[in-house]
Amino acid sequence: MKVAMFADSFHPNVDGAVVAMEIASKGLEKRGHEVVMVAPEPDGPPVNYWRKVHYLPAREFRSYPGYRVVVSPSDMLEFLRKEKVDVIHCHGLASMAILSLTAAKALKVPHVLTFHTMANEAIKYYSPVKVPHEIMEKMVWIFLRNLLKRAEVVVAPSAPIRDELIENGVRMKACEVIPTGVDCSRFTPENYDRTFLDRFGLGGKRVLLHVGRLSKEKRLDTVLRAMAEVAPKVPDLRLLVVGRGPAAEDYKALVRTLGISDRVVFAGFLSDEELPKAYASVEALVISSTFETQGLVVLEALASGTPVVGIRFRAIPEFVSEGKNGCLFEEDACADAILRCLVRSESMKINAVSTAREFSVDACTAKLEKAYELASDILKTL
Repeated sequence: MKVAMFADSFHPNVDGAVVAMEIASKGLEKRGHEVVMVAPEPDGPPVNYWRKVHYLPAREFRSYPGYRVVVSPSDMLEFLRKEKVDVIHCHGLASMAILSLTAAKALKVPHVLTFHTMANEAIKYYSPVKVPHEIMEKMVWIFLRNLLKRAEVVVAPSAPIRDELIENGVRMKACEVIPTGVDCSRFTPENYDRTFLDRFGLGGKRVLLHVGRLSKEKRLDTVLRAMAEVAPKVPDLRLLVVGRGPAAEDYKALVRTLGISDRVVFAGFLSDEELPKAYASVEALVISSTFETQGLVVLEALASGTPVVGIRFRAIPEFVSEGKNGCLFEEDACADAILRCLVRSESMKINAVSTAREFSVDACTAKLEKAYELASDILKTL
């Protein structure tokens, strides 16, 4: 089977959707399938990428630095016909979603769409027009209802996201819950490196980790305020922040305002070799984003034997169980959850690893194959 994957964002910009797409691609190729990419052209020379990528003319989306919006389908159909693709799988909700639906209809191939992003919430941060949020959110749901009903299969990364779509009036031909799998051979407790934290001046400290794009919707500010609250109780506690993004300077300013500059280290982007070491070398991962449709970083941490302090919202409780492999918190109780987790972190490591193994790349890719087969069967009945 040859799969064409469409993405709203792509290298050099890396976000959760890009990572999920790459994991799915590698899983499919390991099982004998072929994957090609269709993506917005980058601002500058294309990244030297190991998989075939067809770029479409694009321009910068000024409201969200790093993202680019396709302005022309160019020779998209010619490329897809030449490649003889069997299924189109879109990992975006914006211009590429519309183009991928157009291509699937023209080529008479099944269309699958993974719902990675809560667009109804993201719009309040990045809308290019000034419209009251309540009105804008209604408009986004109208768009989503019209978009998602057209795909043969919609993939929800977690059951709460599937349920939320249905509760908001989205009617789909089929919706399959398929998380992005985690590579348990790459993320493992064996990556523990006693010298890793030394590079950031954190040797001998108790360290929490935050991994993700530094954007407003990730709500790192909740973690930073919790750090300020916990600081007097755990003097040797530090926070390592991994990632880049448009809100980086805002978060750094908040750290200074809270008076915790000596307790927070912004590491920027970590390489594929360093990131697994980061997960395996800290006390816990902390995630306060209410934006997550899955939160792949949660599974990466668990696979590394690292418990997770996560907000009790949307997908996070699907993977984190209180006192078993981490601690959950309500909106204003992040600090308390951090303290609970620090007390029990060692005892939760084994359960963390066993949880992640249930969501291995191979197990999730097998489910994705069945979703493609279902999409093909549905198309034949139309």
